[in-house]
Amino acid sequence: MPRIHILDEETVSRIAAGEVIERPASVVKELIENSIDAGATRIFVEVRDGGISLIKVVDDGCGIEREDLPLAFQRHATSKISGADDLFRLKTLGFRGEALSSIASVSRFVEVHTRTRSSAMGTYIRLENGRVAEIRDDGCPYGTSIEVKGLFEKIPARLKHLSSPSQELARIAELVTQMAIINHRISFELSSGKRTLFRSNASETWDDALIRAFGLRTVKGMIPIMAKGEGFDLHGMISSPDESRQDSESLLVYVNKRPVYSKAVVQALREAYRGFLQSGRNPVAVISIEIDPSLVDVNVHPAKREVRFLKEGEIYDAVRDAALSALRSSPIPAATQPTMIAEPQLWSSRPQIQETLPLEVQTEQRISEPLIRIVGQALDLYIIVEDDDGIFLVDQHAAAERIRYENLLEKCESGSISQELIQPVTVELSPGEAALLDSFSAKLNEIGFEIDHFGGRAYSVRSVPAAAGLERPESIRDLLREILHLGRACKTSFRDEALKLLACRGSIKSGEKLSESAMLRLLTDLFACDNPRTCPHGRPVVVRISAESLEKMFGRR
Repeated sequence: MPRIHILDEETVSRIAAGEVIERPASVVKELIENSIDAGATRIFVEVRDGGISLIKVVDDGCGIEREDLPLAFQRHATSKISGADDLFRLKTLGFRGEALSSIASVSRFVEVHTRTRSSAMGTYIRLENGRVAEIRDDGCPYGTSIEVKGLFEKIPARLKHLSSPSQELARIAELVTQMAIINHRISFELSSGKRTLFRSNASETWDDALIRAFGLRTVKGMIPIMAKGEGFDLHGMISSPDESRQDSESLLVYVNKRPVYSKAVVQALREAYRGFLQSGRNPVAVISIEIDPSLVDVNVHPAKREVRFLKEGEIYDAVRDAALSALRSSPIPAATQPTMIAEPQLWSSRPQIQETLPLEVQTEQRISEPLIRIVGQALDLYIIVEDDDGIFLVDQHAAAERIRYENLLEKCESGSISQELIQPVTVELSPGEAALLDSFSAKLNEIGFEIDHFGGRAYSVRSVPAAAGLERPESIRDLLREILHLGRACKTSFRDEALKLLACRGSIKSGEKLSESAMLRLLTDLFACDNPRTCPHGRPVVVRISAESLEKMFGRR
């Protein structure tokens, strides 16, 4: 075994940077937090190639003194705390003194222009691969401008595992949006190339930032909530029950103006919405908790993404009760009109069961190939059938998924998957979703979407995939968001994963009672599939129990 030794400073710095700087959005987060702590009223963020080739953050904050500037890039050098006790009374977003050092150690160049209000001249510093290469006087304006170039250039393994530039840009856009909502007294702007992805105006309320993040329609339907406890104040906005999302990315939680993930708060919101939303749906919510710093630990995660409350039960109860009270007092939403399809199509392109099929099919009625008899339905999920050699259990949802998937795949390959809407649906996307849409436009066309840029972050949807469940504008908006987020996570076959999602959305569900004619139709279509054995996700559709196995179970053999 090799001898134990102390690592050199460069290796230590890169290990530490790996915990803090995971991707371009991590750099943007650290730099924006520094700008906020510096008292900025305007923050401008510019990125190129999703932040890989350039990240630039400019603010009008207090600036950095010349003698402090080289020290700012040393590990654990900070102006925000003096000792261990200060960790329990933090009033700033940054405190560890490792952000600038970590950024410099994983970048090819870092350039800083900074000037304090009391200085007649500013200072410029350039670092190359984490080391100071130049420092001089600079005639820059008040505030600080930091440019980070060549992120992870010398760490090819980290660079290789980043997502595409558009997906990294989407993460940055979501981060800037989150920061702008809670820091609404600061104006924010994010640009990439010649395009402005997000811009908010400084305001006494967060309404402007919320509208820019979620759209006017969503924000108009949100309900304010408030609560107060020992050592904390809570306020926020939650969506009405008719506005929900498949993913939980629109559940935003802030603790002392820090965007965090809190399991207690998320669970409390879900408990409040139980009975108001379908299972698997999530509300849009923005929750801000101002709490005595001694009652929360923000130092439990390397990237400060999670916090731990000293009185977690009280926070849980306050969020749940405030949200539940608001939901119970909210008006019942008016019904929305469905969006008409120009030429409605049946989702199955295979020959249909003849219209004269009797409504009631006798239990002993046989299906051609293979010869089986429908016995009935168990647990409102499994179709029980038998043949001369035993019984089969057919998962009705998995079977419907398989049928829909193969039909959608056939339509996709033949170019007939798209169906035109009589009236286009306007969808307003978040800054992150808009960034993703640009890179996925060709792939969306392939699965049946026709989408035009309407202006800003508004898009006009003219055609959608020929699948059931897309009769309402809300359904179309929701599906588009799901597919965009699916595209971010999908590394390989986007089309295949999107078709699986479409197949699942409109399929017969667990708990749905079926008539014998419906069971007969489902089984007939299943047997016509190329692969009736598994659903598109690989789960079994049919389980067979042979007559011999049954006889052994009952001791007859």
